[in-house]
Amino acid sequence: MTCLLDCADVTALRLRFQNREHADLALSPGVHAIGYDKQGALAEVPVDDAVAQFCVDRRGVWLQVRDGAPGLHVNGRPVRRMAMLRVGDAIFIDGMELLLLGGDPLPAPADYGFSGGTDTRMLLRGVGGPHHGRSFTLETARLVGRAGESDIRVNDPNFAERHARLEAHADGVILRDMGSVEGSLVNGRPVRHALLQPGDQVVFGSQHRFVVEAPMQRTVAPDATAPVVRPREPEVEPTRAPVTVKSSARRIPWLLLAAILLSAALSLLLLYGAR
Repeated sequence: MTCLLDCADVTALRLRFQNREHADLALSPGVHAIGYDKQGALAEVPVDDAVAQFCVDRRGVWLQVRDGAPGLHVNGRPVRRMAMLRVGDAIFIDGMELLLLGGDPLPAPADYGFSGGTDTRMLLRGVGGPHHGRSFTLETARLVGRAGESDIRVNDPNFAERHARLEAHADGVILRDMGSVEGSLVNGRPVRHALLQPGDQVVFGSQHRFVVEAPMQRTVAPDATAPVVRPREPEVEPTRAPVTVKSSARRIPWLLLAAILLSAALSLLLLYGAR
């Protein structure tokens, strides 16, 4: 399994132990080893005692799993050796949960910001739960909930009929709570309303995970033209003059040969006629 960290700023990353037996671990650049302490709880330990390592560099956070370590999952999916993490990911080690936290989400603006500059090509891509692998575009506002008219429907009796609303904005995607009980998670942080940016992970309920994505921009010079490829002329082998072999008979003129034959015939006639 490979997960992408779409956030370039890794200075605000923290690892939260959901059992709260230890304080959040600030993930500064370098290697952070996680294993079991003397009380059997997950904690930062020496590298030799690690079950997993979180390696932080300018590209993001890499999860490395020790050989033979059982029961390690990211967002419910097994990881055998290595995974690149995204803020908001839930890491389960032998059933115990760690949460990778990012910075506080941006507050939702009061205006809707649809005039000018709105990139409606942004979308939500499911990365966990029943909607894993599905994408929802944001040309129009999307309703998340249990109700039948919901664009992103969560078929769970404990889920709100109208949980939240997502709509494109000039500065990102606005998430507005519609009166749910538990709210939502953005990059691991509980929120009601927020302005989402490309790369942010939002979780509805406990397992419905989505990532905000924006299209890649490709710029091509308007006057750039494709090079003209001229067809290659077929190679023609030079014609060789035929080799003529002159027979020895062609060296003797035909008239001379005829005269010799006639003379021989007359000589034979005279010789045998005299007898």
